[in-house]
Amino acid sequence: MGEWKTVYEDEVEERWVTLKVYESEDDGDEDPVVRVTVAPIKDAEQDEGGREPGAEDEDNSITLEPDPVEDLEEELLEIGFSPVATAWIVGKVPA
Repeated sequence: MGEWKTVYEDEVEERWVTLKVYESEDDGDEDPVVRVTVAPIKDAEQDEGGREPGAEDEDNSITLEPDPVEDLEEELLEIGFSPVATAWIVGKVPA
C-alpha cells in the first residue's frame, strides 16, 4: 500500500500551498498522482495556538486532485493563481 508524501509546502501569493504526491509500491511509468491543498493565510503572527500558517479551518481550504496531472495548471489558474505562481507550483511536481 502507498502513502501521500509532501513534496512542497509554502506560501504562494498569500495562500498556504501543500503539494503531495502519492507514492505507491508499484513504481510504474504512470504520471504521479498529486493532491494540492490551498488555504488562505490568516495573520500567522497573531496565532498564539501554535498552529502552522496553513492550519486554518477546513471550510476555507481548497483541495485539487487533478487527473491527469496536466490539468493541475488549469485548475490553479481557475482558483486565482497567477501564471507565474502556477508554473512555480506545477514545477514542484516530480517527473
